[in-house]
Amino acid sequence: MVAATCPLCASRESVEFPIFYEFRGDRFEASECLACEFVYLSPRPTDAQLAQLYSDEYFLHDGADCGAHSATDYETAAQKGSVKFPEILGSIKRYRPSGHFFEIGCGMGYFLDFARRNGYEVSGIEYAALGTKVCRERFGLEVTQSSFEQYPERAAAYDVVFMGDVLEHLVDPLAMLKKAVRMLKPGGIMAVEVPSMFNSLTGRLAVAGYRILRTRKKMPMPPYHVNEFLPATLWAALLGAGCKEQKIIQRIRPPHMITLRGSFAEKAIKKGLHYPNYVLTKGLGIFGDRLLGIGVVK
Repeated sequence: MVAATCPLCASRESVEFPIFYEFRGDRFEASECLACEFVYLSPRPTDAQLAQLYSDEYFLHDGADCGAHSATDYETAAQKGSVKFPEILGSIKRYRPSGHFFEIGCGMGYFLDFARRNGYEVSGIEYAALGTKVCRERFGLEVTQSSFEQYPERAAAYDVVFMGDVLEHLVDPLAMLKKAVRMLKPGGIMAVEVPSMFNSLTGRLAVAGYRILRTRKKMPMPPYHVNEFLPATLWAALLGAGCKEQKIIQRIRPPHMITLRGSFAEKAIKKGLHYPNYVLTKGLGIFGDRLLGIGVVK
């Protein structure tokens, strides 16, 4: 048993989850809450460590151990990832087809610019200086450099608030979701996209294997993801934040877009399992490695 407080339900009862990270001499262990099954890192990164994690290197580094965690730099990965923009925005448009679209953590601005080109009035915030600079200078976007924790709350100001690949990075995810929901107008939409590596067939198999072997895997990157979401825990987070309706859409990257890490055997297993996983997610909406959560504020 690990004595730690769950960021989602505040339970102190947890068990070890078989991964850990190391960053500049510090070790960050993962725990799984026994009450709600939320997976989170303990200890949580400090403000100083977060500033180091999201320096310019996060955007400029070319490799799977930093930034976009792909074989390319952040910007190239963002451009390649734009193929998913119509699907994500299309799901949001079914609930709120127009209005003021506010993005938390808008990176270099590619998705925010896409939302603007599809009829929304847009603005956003970005933690990193380089990302904010690109948003403003390349796309002419109204983007403020700030963490969401420090950003002034604007009650009932937006029709859509979107977090894409952000909630897994936040030290206090539930408090930040509650803040975001308070910034929505009645009938507004809270949309959250997160990776869900342990919801996939490969992730589930890896966790089971490490637990059987009673070992932990050192993750080959800094502790960017301080939270790991499953469909049930993302649904619970939206509910706990005050959304009256919640929907979780499971998505998956095509096999040719996955990032392969680890030994030859690990890469082969991941590649081999991804094909049936892709069919199951596309056909049945299960075992997705990406989750899009949508909550409606009444």
